[in-house]
Amino acid sequence: MTITRRAALLAATGMLAGCDTLDDIFASRKDILPGERRSVLEMEKPVSVDEGLAARPVDLPPPAPIADWPQAGGTLDHSPGHAALRLEGLRQAWSGSVGTGTAYRRRMTTGPIASADTVFASDAYGVVSAWDLARGGRRWRFDTRPEDDDVGALGVGCAFDGGTLYIATGMAEVIALDAGNGTLRWRTRLSAPMRGAPTVAEGRIFVLTLDNQLNALSAEDGHKLWSFQGQQVSAVPLGLAAPAVEGDTLVAGFPSGELVALRTADGRVVWTEALSAAPGVDRGIADIAGVHALPVISDGRVIALGMGGTTMVVDLRSGRRLWERNVGGGVTPAVAGDWIFLVSATQRLVAMTRDTGQVRWITELNPPAPAGRKVPEPARFAAPLLANGQLLVPGSGGEALIVGVNDGAIAGRLSLPGPVTLAPATAGGAVLVLSDDGTLAALRG
Repeated sequence: MTITRRAALLAATGMLAGCDTLDDIFASRKDILPGERRSVLEMEKPVSVDEGLAARPVDLPPPAPIADWPQAGGTLDHSPGHAALRLEGLRQAWSGSVGTGTAYRRRMTTGPIASADTVFASDAYGVVSAWDLARGGRRWRFDTRPEDDDVGALGVGCAFDGGTLYIATGMAEVIALDAGNGTLRWRTRLSAPMRGAPTVAEGRIFVLTLDNQLNALSAEDGHKLWSFQGQQVSAVPLGLAAPAVEGDTLVAGFPSGELVALRTADGRVVWTEALSAAPGVDRGIADIAGVHALPVISDGRVIALGMGGTTMVVDLRSGRRLWERNVGGGVTPAVAGDWIFLVSATQRLVAMTRDTGQVRWITELNPPAPAGRKVPEPARFAAPLLANGQLLVPGSGGEALIVGVNDGAIAGRLSLPGPVTLAPATAGGAVLVLSDDGTLAALRG
């Protein structure tokens, strides 16, 4: 790699800003200033519980086994539903190191995926590894960095389809590997680095790049089929959301706050919407009120969360906005039946009706400090996983909370191998987590 190209990639890294971002990669470590810390995403008028819903039961579809989690979000529409999996009693069945974890100047950006009997995960430098789902032994590893690069940049995202593992890298490449043995099938270069997972559907790969471009590539050889250019922004969140697909329609969320539906075949725009910042959100944060959480498609509705404190539901067919609420965040919600469960930017777990956006309950995930005690550093929480009428919510405190869907009460806590801020997965009766220190673990009952 030439110095010029490396500088360009690192400069793209330095553009990142927001609540889940990296500091300037060339900066020295900063001293932590004293004083009370308050979220810059705190809203003046936060959502509140609708008392009229107090007697309404949280009815969910029956739990069903989930055998595979082949892409980010579990399914193409990012709505895997209600898993048949008992959360209480989960214990670590196995664990192993995928490599280098998250640190001051490096960051893993996507959680594990699984298909058939194999788990795939990557470290902060883009080294991808495959693991036996049942026993945890590593089958193979592949370093995605080009031969002329010995540093790499900010993790990768993976998707499995038809025996091939597709990888979007921080070195502006998309790579296809034989999922069985890790051998290279092809690699192609795009216009800018990627910071999230691709979506693969019907022979096409869809992936966002840091220059706010959505690219569609051929899954067979990686050649570009079409692209869509989003609005340019001055700052890009660390993670970019994998698009959601249902039938012939793709929905992508952009760092600009754009939410766009396109035809998968040719990139023709079906409709566009925009997530604005909630009232009271700091103007600097409003400038990056983009989509970091994966958009979810459920029963003809698109659910999208903005980093600037907004959640919006849009009709998939027409693009008509059905409702909008002043609560948002950067992690993907769990959606099942008429219910949305989301972790807000202020680390509250919120249960909302999908049809109207009314709030059934709100749970503070970080407990208040006892009187007279110093307030501990608040934990950050990952995407919730819905199973057997409960929500599993991993966090940076090294444990996962088990929360009941009916009242939002915390029913239990599970010990994790370390801090977890990336989305968990479930496959074959196991919960899969990738801790921030690079430990991949399977939890079983």
